[in-house]
Amino acid sequence: MNLKERTYLWYLAVIRIYAGYYLLSQGIRKFQRDFPKGDWIGRQIGDLTTVELYPWYKNLFQVYVVPHHELVGYLVMCGEIAVGTCLLIGFLTRISAIIGLFLVTNYYLSIGVPHGGAAMANQQILIMMMAIFALANPGRTLGLDGVMFSGGGGKGKGAR
Repeated sequence: MNLKERTYLWYLAVIRIYAGYYLLSQGIRKFQRDFPKGDWIGRQIGDLTTVELYPWYKNLFQVYVVPHHELVGYLVMCGEIAVGTCLLIGFLTRISAIIGLFLVTNYYLSIGVPHGGAAMANQQILIMMMAIFALANPGRTLGLDGVMFSGGGGKGKGAR
């Protein structure tokens, strides 16, 4: 796999820009509503005693997320804003996509699986998009990755 090969991923860049806009707008909405301080677990997921999650994920959620719900709420909000911004402008696209893949996979496991339907389909599509962005790096087209990491590579004067 040649990671330095020039690619023409304009069609993925359009999808990347949309995904970035979507995540950024979701993060901004969470910021405006003071998401971390509210009962976001109850609103987004439901009552943890009755909702049907995978047993291992439910245990992980109850042991780690619930006791630190405010911190996790801030991390979710800031993660959506950071990943959305980076995807929108095409900056550190692979790293942003990997972080976004982690975020969206958790949304799928906590919201998509128990609610099914459109919520599940939305998360599945976003998971596929983030995986494709991590593998293809569409930030090299119409993004800052293409400007910052193009050519050069020490081929200036005195390089052999």
